[in-house]
Amino acid sequence: MDEACSPLGIDQDEEMLQSCRERSLPAQQGDGVAYLATLPDESQAVVSAFHVVEHLSFDQLRTVVSSALRVLKPGGLLIMETPNPENIVVATCNFWLDPTHLRPIPPQLLSFLPEYYGFVRTKILRLQESKELAANESPTLNDVLRGASPDYAVVAQKAAPNETLVLFDRAFNQEYGLSLNILAERYDGSISARATQAEARATQAEARATQAEARATQAEARATQAEARATALLNSTSSRFTTPLRCLGSVARGLRANPWKSGAKSLIQHAASYIRRRPWLKKASLTLLNWFPGLRSRLFRVVSGATMLPDQPPSGPVVVAHLTPYARQIYANLKTAIERHQKGNS
Repeated sequence: MDEACSPLGIDQDEEMLQSCRERSLPAQQGDGVAYLATLPDESQAVVSAFHVVEHLSFDQLRTVVSSALRVLKPGGLLIMETPNPENIVVATCNFWLDPTHLRPIPPQLLSFLPEYYGFVRTKILRLQESKELAANESPTLNDVLRGASPDYAVVAQKAAPNETLVLFDRAFNQEYGLSLNILAERYDGSISARATQAEARATQAEARATQAEARATQAEARATQAEARATALLNSTSSRFTTPLRCLGSVARGLRANPWKSGAKSLIQHAASYIRRRPWLKKASLTLLNWFPGLRSRLFRVVSGATMLPDQPPSGPVVVAHLTPYARQIYANLKTAIERHQKGNS
């Protein structure tokens, strides 16, 4: 069954009193500490002091707590709300914006006083924190500095029979608000998590760099092998034999641009006649030219589009005196390769 309550406010500030009157709330001007001393024993269900204790000396605060214990009924509550110095910005800046404030009071100290004077239990309620920040597991440094609950209240209960106290168990067992310790722990945790992630990314980058280095080493090894094979090919008999043919190809490609065009053409035709008269050389030359289709086509055009190496008598001895030194060197290389091959087969 609900019991009727008769609230009464005591304040020295006329503007606060006027605000209460406009809301039809009973309030009168006076000193709250002095008024509390006039109340009879066990006459009040609740004694509250909202943003009062930070204006009192410590001796006055002790008087408020001891007087409240006297005037409260069994199971009655003392509620004292004040700015929270756990919030670093409140403690170092905002608190001092009111020149009537004497000093911030730590929650542990304000909670200790009711215990010392005989209240059966106390609870710290941190108040007015940001709901978004309360759910944030990765606060910033700025959140740590200014995010703790800016206000807190100490709620103390006077001793009473157990059936009365048990009605308040749930409220006293619950946690309220956002403390500086919680914010600092979350901040440390987020920094540690980011450091772990950065280390993991660095490890992955190092692994990718190692893989890239291994691929580069493999590519270098393949290039070295290719270079070795190319060197072996250039030093091989077949390479030495096909060198004159490659030189002939260079001659054929440059016929239109060079002034010794007719002499080079005569040289190539005489070489073709020489090869035509030797079946083994003709067969080898055709096989080699099949590897170089472009060269084969150009040589065909040089010998007037005739069938490759046709069987017709030579047109006479090759005259090289009128050729340039480079053309004469090509002719000499080709002749030497053919003679070397003949000696090998004799």
